[in-house]
Amino acid sequence: MRTVLDARVSSGYGSRSRNGIHSVLDIETALAAADAAAKLRDQTATGEKISGPAARRALAAAAMAPRFEGRIVPKTFAKKAATFLARDGVVLFDNPDAFLICAFKRDNALCEPDPGATAPRQYACRPGCGNTVRTDTHARQLRERADEIDKLAASAPGPVGRRLRVNADRLRETADSHDATAQTAETLT
Repeated sequence: MRTVLDARVSSGYGSRSRNGIHSVLDIETALAAADAAAKLRDQTATGEKISGPAARRALAAAAMAPRFEGRIVPKTFAKKAATFLARDGVVLFDNPDAFLICAFKRDNALCEPDPGATAPRQYACRPGCGNTVRTDTHARQLRERADEIDKLAASAPGPVGRRLRVNADRLRETADSHDATAQTAETLT
């Protein structure tokens, strides 16, 4: 929703209250970020390894993040959500399309967020970003996606098939890189 609703264009949309739809987006984004932190915390507790330039920062953020499982969200939560998201460098965003977690810090982001952004541009995730964190689950998903792409490449015409195979190989290289550098949470902390 954040990618569709630009604040300049949609500030009046759905705004029967003071903050309109943007306060709702802050709430949903904060809840999703807390879920991503809880998931990372649970995965590392069961022995999954993590890798990436922001792995230590992500572990620290996951340890500090609150859980919101089954909680009723009161009206006052919108302001708390905005404050939570403004914690640059300690908010985790799951990006299932890129098979990673973003430990979002504006200064490191290659997705070129706006100066006051409190969330990454997940549609513009770039390889080599300093905010990247991957788990063993992400590496497995990368390989599964590479296998799917290989199946598509088998029935695609020559040039398209070659590009698909290159993409599948790139995904496997990313998974192999994770395997080569991944560490347990205990090792990183």
